[in-house]
Amino acid sequence: MLLFLSFLAPGVLAHTAEASTPHHLLPSIDLNDPSLDPHKATLDGSPADNLPPHIRQVLDRGMRPDWSPDGKSLVYLDGPLGDVWHLKLATNKTRNLTGRLDHFGFLRAHHLPNGDLVLCGPDHPVDMSAEEPGRFEGKLWTLPKPYTGEIHPLGRPCWEGVAVSRRANRIAWNESDIDFTSPTVPLDALTKKSEIWMGDIVTENGVPRLADVRLVATRQSTALIAPIEVQDFRGPSEQELIFTAYGYLTGEVMGYDLRTKSTTNYSNSIYYEEAEGTSPDGSFVLVERDLMVNPIPGALDFWRLTLEKPRTWTRLTNFNRYRGYGASNPVVSPDGRSVAFQMSITEGAEGEGAGLFVLDLTQVS
Repeated sequence: MLLFLSFLAPGVLAHTAEASTPHHLLPSIDLNDPSLDPHKATLDGSPADNLPPHIRQVLDRGMRPDWSPDGKSLVYLDGPLGDVWHLKLATNKTRNLTGRLDHFGFLRAHHLPNGDLVLCGPDHPVDMSAEEPGRFEGKLWTLPKPYTGEIHPLGRPCWEGVAVSRRANRIAWNESDIDFTSPTVPLDALTKKSEIWMGDIVTENGVPRLADVRLVATRQSTALIAPIEVQDFRGPSEQELIFTAYGYLTGEVMGYDLRTKSTTNYSNSIYYEEAEGTSPDGSFVLVERDLMVNPIPGALDFWRLTLEKPRTWTRLTNFNRYRGYGASNPVVSPDGRSVAFQMSITEGAEGEGAGLFVLDLTQVS
């Protein structure tokens, strides 16, 4: 979840929506009305206390889950800048993978197809009194399985998540020099670097490194003024990267074709939408969504958006009906049958979670 676009004035937002949305969709929508989700924040308590039968809680803590290649375990973080943990789903047994290491905290952890981990985290001490410690100071690392050795630097900066191929040890990542907590963010977000890069992780003499590193896309090449964030490779060909354009129609789910260099807007709405995990077969993407016409979302839930026409939306969670909660960071299991996600807390730090859950997609029509 990325809450940084408070600098967009309502007039700018309205102009963007009108310029990019068919006019017949606009008359029934009040751009100043934030209450387009009438059940939002109407319940007390916690979503974890009243789960539907197709959702189960697997851990009462943690955030940003990621599936192992065999679908039998998850890795997750214990804080916005913290340690990486392993959860075996059959037994709910957990272990800290990075607590023994000399490090400065991690922001993200993702499995590579061979089971190794690619991590994003700072390579130096950060100011823990800052508004979002370390968030804009990440560097790429690997931690080879069985996760008992050292982490290896990959020599590139990273911002937000990392897209990982299901077929090869190939990754795409974001490089940005924008600090969205800076007082100069109104100008910086429009002018500073926002790029997507790609490379292969190879091992030589026992040491992982990045090879064939290349710049894939910038906001200029995608014809977008908005900052961009890659989220996932779209299977099965993996010739398209799914990414989010922030501040464009408040937030849009986009695709960038690596062959044609063309960009597709998949969500194409004036609500806030942020791409997350895609299905292994490439038929759908999970989307964090808030039914507000506002670039600064409140509590989110996630939806399934089909990527082939006719594109349809299916709401998968209703966590934001409970005051102070939402559901976010959904990722699809390797077999395409389940989704792991976190329960988010709206009063926490950026992206902070308070428990991990698994949703059975086979029980969703």
